[in-house]
Amino acid sequence: MSIFDDVIVGYGPEQIEDIEVHERPDGSSVIETVTCRPVRVWEKRRDGSLVELHDEAADAALDAFWAAVDNDEINDDDMENDR
Repeated sequence: MSIFDDVIVGYGPEQIEDIEVHERPDGSSVIETVTCRPVRVWEKRRDGSLVELHDEAADAALDAFWAAVDNDEINDDDMENDR
């Protein structure tokens, strides 16, 4: 089994981080927003349930996930699953 069988990595809902209003010399305004989509990690349990990981457990799972991606464990050049 690989990390892809053990965890699910997804993105949470978009969240607003900051809003700024910039006034132009002509009197008009531009609204600038900074948003983010947090990465969320779930561990697959033997009974089929999912448990969301947090803090160090999530960081360790993400490190393993991205290491597997860097090692091209998902798809080869023909886009076929390597597992």
